[in-house]
Amino acid sequence: MFEPLKIQEKIGYVFRNVELLSEAFTHASFSNEHAMPSYERLEFLGDSVLGMVVAAYLYER
Repeated sequence: MFEPLKIQEKIGYVFRNVELLSEAFTHASFSNEHAMPSYERLEFLGDSVLGMVVAAYLYER
């Protein structure tokens, strides 16, 4: 099972919002079975931010 305290301990960082950490590790199939959010929303946001950073870098070069 997901244990946020162990993850935080392992990486040496304490998250302010542990629910987001849990969401980041939740696969869509599990979230559908247990009526909870999955990482897809965060994945989309991360992909968008990464795309923006790469586009800005390429534009400047």
